[in-house]
Amino acid sequence: MRQFFSKLSDKFKLLQRFENIMPAHLQGIVLALISTGMFVFVGAIVRLLSERIDLFQILLFRQIVFILLLTPVIVKSLDILLKPKMKSLHVMRITGAFIALYFGFVTVSNIPFADATALGFTQVLFVAVISRMFLSESVGLLRILTIVVGFLGVMLVIQPSFDSTSIFYTLVGLSGALGAAIAVVCVRRMAQSQSRVTLLTYQAIFVGLIALVPGIYGWQWPTTYEFLLLVSVGVISSIAQWIGVTAYKVTEANIVANVEYAKIIYSLIIGYYLFMEMPNILSLIGVSIIIASALLPILCKSLSKKVDSVTS
Repeated sequence: MRQFFSKLSDKFKLLQRFENIMPAHLQGIVLALISTGMFVFVGAIVRLLSERIDLFQILLFRQIVFILLLTPVIVKSLDILLKPKMKSLHVMRITGAFIALYFGFVTVSNIPFADATALGFTQVLFVAVISRMFLSESVGLLRILTIVVGFLGVMLVIQPSFDSTSIFYTLVGLSGALGAAIAVVCVRRMAQSQSRVTLLTYQAIFVGLIALVPGIYGWQWPTTYEFLLLVSVGVISSIAQWIGVTAYKVTEANIVANVEYAKIIYSLIIGYYLFMEMPNILSLIGVSIIIASALLPILCKSLSKKVDSVTS
């Protein structure tokens, strides 16, 4: 176990070195790509586990593993953790994180994998609105246009049938995306003054406490294979969350949230190879639109910098 924590610590040191060799917005983009890819993979594992294991149990196990991984750092930072600051934001973030995690698990376990991922993209819309209202981050015309276009792409991927089941899981997915957006904006607000250890520890512990009672109530003893998958959910999620918090620490929430559109590529690949889900033509068009809406602001920012350098 010590060897594992040592290797994990080395990875975090490499991450800190990475932060020093790249511009902030590029750091955020690269870290977000890595983090989102890992979270999509976790979603696939959750879907496999949900065939027999209760979702609250999966969430509880995820948080337990997360806390165990954080234990050495928690011990070192105990003095800081016992003196919480910005309590209301922590409560909002934990609430949003729980809604995002549990509702996300429900969605990914009951509808096609790419559809569940596409619903999560509405988080970008919620982040833009909330960050504008509470963080005073600019949301220009280009940003609004890309959000609208991206949302149309999402609808083409999902192609909701508007029957009761479709509407229910669509609303669940949207609620999860709203919870994620609240958590993201809270992280953005707190990340400049709160350490990553503080942000991750509070969420790990309190989301676990929320899931404790329903998780124990619906407990099913896992097989060895299921146990390994449960551990994988916790380990991969922990690393992905650490990387994700770092991404939001180094650049604007809107930029990182926009990069998360890359999830659709990951989900299509995983959905095809693991769950035999073949996208139709409209879905592929929707994916193309989503990717284009994500790349457009990045390209425009790059062109703007080139124009500024030439004119100056």
